[in-house]
Amino acid sequence: MERPAGNDGPGIRLMRLWLWVAPLGMLALATLFGVLAVAEGKWGLVAAMVLLALVAMGLFVVQWRLLKRLRETER
Repeated sequence: MERPAGNDGPGIRLMRLWLWVAPLGMLALATLFGVLAVAEGKWGLVAAMVLLALVAMGLFVVQWRLLKRLRETER
């Protein structure tokens, strides 16, 4: 029995929201703190924020592929 596209329950919508917002929030905060660290000349913190930004982008790509695969199997 197929469900029509877009007829997801609140739990699925919340999960999708979390999977999109979490890595984007990490990226935004890493960028903000990286800029502040550059302004203060704290290069170790800048390196850590670059690493965190790379992890956030990787997490975003992995979760995007997961959501895409889940959407394809629903059809």
